[in-house]
Amino acid sequence: MIDHIENIADLPLHFTEPQFRDPLLSWYQKNKRPLPWRLVWMQTQDPYVVWVSEIMLQQTVIKAVIPAYDRFLKAFPSYKHLADASEDQVRLASRGLGYYRRFRMLHQAAQHLNDHPEDVWPTNFKAWKALPGVGDYTAAAIASICFNDAVPVVDGNVERVFCRLFDIRLIPNLPRLKRKFFELGQSLISVSHPGDYNQAVMELGQTICTKQNPNCSQCPVAKVCLAKNNSSQTLAPQSKQKIVYESVGLRLYIPSKSQKIGLIQRPENSKFLKGTWGFPTAIEDQSKVAWDGKLPFTLPRAPCESLGTIRHSITKHKIQAQIFPWAQKNTANYRWFEPEDVEENLVSNLDRKAWKAYLRHL
Repeated sequence: MIDHIENIADLPLHFTEPQFRDPLLSWYQKNKRPLPWRLVWMQTQDPYVVWVSEIMLQQTVIKAVIPAYDRFLKAFPSYKHLADASEDQVRLASRGLGYYRRFRMLHQAAQHLNDHPEDVWPTNFKAWKALPGVGDYTAAAIASICFNDAVPVVDGNVERVFCRLFDIRLIPNLPRLKRKFFELGQSLISVSHPGDYNQAVMELGQTICTKQNPNCSQCPVAKVCLAKNNSSQTLAPQSKQKIVYESVGLRLYIPSKSQKIGLIQRPENSKFLKGTWGFPTAIEDQSKVAWDGKLPFTLPRAPCESLGTIRHSITKHKIQAQIFPWAQKNTANYRWFEPEDVEENLVSNLDRKAWKAYLRHL
């Protein structure tokens, strides 16, 4: 058992590398899920399809990624198609996933590769990290899966597996602990099949060594797991501190003119959803109401009666947003759509919820 960070430096292996690696890889080959990006990679051997999946899986659950992944690849089947797309097209193809900055960076990286064909493809961890929006985890995943670069991934699933493997009762995302896990991964990774090893450890954390109720009876490495042997699975790792959410009140205005609906691009100085096309948004601050970011028109002084309130979360913010209809005389600064075309042009789930609330009152 380890419950002090000072004890991490001299963490001994209580098993040989093959005792962990071999049953893990054997289990993975028999039980790996037929996820779309795995199937497409097997068919095409195109690093682009793995790259897109790894960007989408950042901070987003697999269930939400699967339909978006298919939609994105249909819109941009290669990095060249992505490079040639407009920023608006990229936003629409990634709608509903949140964290839109990652797709902006993916777009920029595709444009870089398109402008520097001699760089296609980066073939190792260091080269992938040089691209916009690619951090340690993403670089290790792509380089190992696509180019057999033996660099281990360390994400929340890997941290949990290692904490239980060594019965480490600490918060897993401590910087010193993350560095130690990288060192452990480097010593355990399969040099001949690094991509399979990385996917196997993550799959183990996602499906067997889960946060709640780990299925130890089906775990391929249970024999060398100290938490299993000590019956301390609920103690390793230590639970992270709960996120403290900030409550925010918003007002979303639905512009209309001649039976059409207007969308506006949120300014780059917005607090929420900067750069996305959606409905004009104001922030309520006690008795004050002001636009979120600099918009080219005056805030309505006396809005119509609210159509209702929706709830939404963005990062560490719990949002309650009132929805207001807003008849317009001026058509400038908007993109106008027929009502049946509005939803497919909304990127964020907040706007989509607001639109559904609006439709319920028509």
